[in-house]
Amino acid sequence: MAPVVMTNGEPDMRRTFHEQLEDLKADVIRLGGMTVELISAATLALLDSDLTVTQQTIHNDEPIDELTHDIDDTCFSLLARQQPMATDLRTILATLRISHELERSADLSVNIAKATRRLYPTPLDPKVRGIIDQMGRQAANQTRLALDAYADSDPSWASALADMDDAMDELTKSLFRYILSLAPADEAAVQQAVQIALVGRHFERIADHAVTIAERVVFMATGEYPVNEADRPEVAGETR
Repeated sequence: MAPVVMTNGEPDMRRTFHEQLEDLKADVIRLGGMTVELISAATLALLDSDLTVTQQTIHNDEPIDELTHDIDDTCFSLLARQQPMATDLRTILATLRISHELERSADLSVNIAKATRRLYPTPLDPKVRGIIDQMGRQAANQTRLALDAYADSDPSWASALADMDDAMDELTKSLFRYILSLAPADEAAVQQAVQIALVGRHFERIADHAVTIAERVVFMATGEYPVNEADRPEVAGETR
């Protein structure tokens, strides 16, 4: 057996393991960047009723799926071969979950893009268009910030993203309220309202995935799970 080379007091085998962790982290950051681009593209396709952008968005989901599978394989390999402990183990487990949160956000973006086909060629109501534009920006921004939290191993973003998620919830409520106020008069209008409601729900779920990513970062960095303020006994008692 070849001797283990020492580098700066650290076994070379361990140094290689940490290099693999850095490569894994870079892959997840790249996956996140691709997902943010997909969210923005899906929003643009819907706002502009652009079937070409819709098709390209659907196509661009394939490399996201492939990269997610590669990340899975790397995580499983590191767990099996390196038997990591403590922070390293939490990093791999959190990374495994975070990559799937990103993949789900990408899938939801594809669903948003596909709604363009179902609504085509009917243009969006101006107010609906404005709300959807805000929701697309909010979903992309939350995902981007969650990715920054992961890149920096910064648990402080968890509470900030939870607060930002309230803004997305309000946008969703505004969309639903406006759709219901339109009182659609025919079957086509009803179908359009249903599709727009689903789009709103997809954006809301993307934002939820961003919050979950930030919570995974808390676990990765501290070994603890963030406590939802609503779950604290004193807060729960106040709301009864």
